[in-house]
Amino acid sequence: MANMNQYQERLKLVEDTIALKPVSRVANCTRVNYWPYYEYGLSIADSMRDFEKANECFYRYHREFSPDVGSMCACSFPSKVFEIAGMKNVRWPGDPKGLDVNAPYQYIEYETLGEDEYDEYLSTPMQFVLDKFLPRVADIYEPLRQLDYAMIATGIRTHLDAFTSPAMLEMYDKLKACAELIKEYKGYAAEEKKTIMDMGYPFISGGGSSTAFDMLGDSMRGTFGIMPDLILQPENVKRTLDKFVTMHISQSLAQCKATNGKFAWVMLHKGFDNFISDQVYAEFYWPYLRQWIYAMIEHDITPVVFTEGSYTTRLKYLSDVPKGKVVYHFEEVDMKEAARCLGGKACVMGGFPATLLEMGTPEKVRDKAKEILDIMMPSGGYLFGISCSVDHAPRANMEMLFETVEQCGKY
Repeated sequence: MANMNQYQERLKLVEDTIALKPVSRVANCTRVNYWPYYEYGLSIADSMRDFEKANECFYRYHREFSPDVGSMCACSFPSKVFEIAGMKNVRWPGDPKGLDVNAPYQYIEYETLGEDEYDEYLSTPMQFVLDKFLPRVADIYEPLRQLDYAMIATGIRTHLDAFTSPAMLEMYDKLKACAELIKEYKGYAAEEKKTIMDMGYPFISGGGSSTAFDMLGDSMRGTFGIMPDLILQPENVKRTLDKFVTMHISQSLAQCKATNGKFAWVMLHKGFDNFISDQVYAEFYWPYLRQWIYAMIEHDITPVVFTEGSYTTRLKYLSDVPKGKVVYHFEEVDMKEAARCLGGKACVMGGFPATLLEMGTPEKVRDKAKEILDIMMPSGGYLFGISCSVDHAPRANMEMLFETVEQCGKY
């Protein structure tokens, strides 16, 4: 019962802060990623194989630090699945190619949609995904390249012949092995989340997603592909973004429904200051992000917008949302300007530099945390947080961070 009371108290504190209501203190929403593994002696590679030990690291972190929200490793997944699938666009800790066992994921960006393939993708998206996109991102899907879609539809049993070839049967065997590993992992993940909630910690994280521009720029055209497209074929970009924003909304709503979640996260990759011009942001980025934000609000879901990179010049756009309905988690921003532009309009989260937590002294950690609290507390609507999830940091710095928020975050 005590843990349930703590759960409700913490959840109400977070929800009241988001709604811009008066609260007694600032919620400490420090979220960790790999940090419990480093702190408690488990390599990241081992965390992707031994889920029981991985879970225990996070239980121990919550028992020792008592944040106001729960954390789970966002990058946890069975590494064996990646090996079986022959993933081409990612490296993982301890992979067969020799990435260090404590190195973070390495995303390999390349074009999976050619500059001359927009029409093909938009007119026959499923065929494109099966025939081209999937084989381009993982070896396991190579047999799909051999499917003759015209022949499949011309005979009584041609579809059976096509989908029961030796190569397809081998693919099914590999997919079944992946499915068994994923099922086992999901069981441990569900147990971890339930245990942390039972300990008294609510989650404000939801299924991570990408906005329409980043869907196209990250996973299909790549950075070096989408940039010239903005100039040379802007209409094709917009046609695709129109499709992707609908997919983004549907994906987020489905995830929230499946998990009974009330928070939906989006991670912004290519919208930060000076990466694209203000004109491009206004025309190609913000309209689709705004559409997703409003769709979440209409379904009584709180959008949490994680603005990767510096985002000070974009604040004028971010303020264009209903009052007390959105959380903006900043990695890097002018906190005074964020308080001025968003104070009384939207909840602000984050802003404390992870680099300082990792490389600074406890005294510098204390001073910076107090500085941010002094800036953000007068306008209300602030959830204390790190610029990004914590990976590396000396324990003394973590302890000082929590101590400072507790002591200086009272109204």
